[in-house]
Amino acid sequence: MSNTTFNKRARETAGVADRIARRVAALAAKKPVEADPIAHNPVTNRISVRQPVFRQGRLTVTGGVKLDCIIVDMSSNGAGVELHGASALPDLVTLKILMTGESRRARVVWRRENAAGLSFQVERQYPFGNGGGNSGAR
Repeated sequence: MSNTTFNKRARETAGVADRIARRVAALAAKKPVEADPIAHNPVTNRISVRQPVFRQGRLTVTGGVKLDCIIVDMSSNGAGVELHGASALPDLVTLKILMTGESRRARVVWRRENAAGLSFQVERQYPFGNGGGNSGAR
């Protein structure tokens, strides 16, 4: 390798090292971004992302007992709710969104003292009668 080629490669290598050093210094000068901790929800592997809603809700539990709650986040598949005594909730509840009147049956998937995570049950629709529209009458 000639002396000229060697000097050219040395300058190129020094230039790359200098650019990398400048980038690292710029990154080090930035303030690290801190993510907000998940205050009430230990579940992180969801099918869909929940959106914050902060709506009034009402849970109906076994025996028709109604408990007021705050719906803190919700998706098409579930919701996070806050209420006193959430740790004593049964496995199955009905959540009513007071603002819209919509009710969803749900399974309680996690509980804390004042919060719970709900997974909405899939509502199956069955056809009336034999499902074929033909009742057999002639």
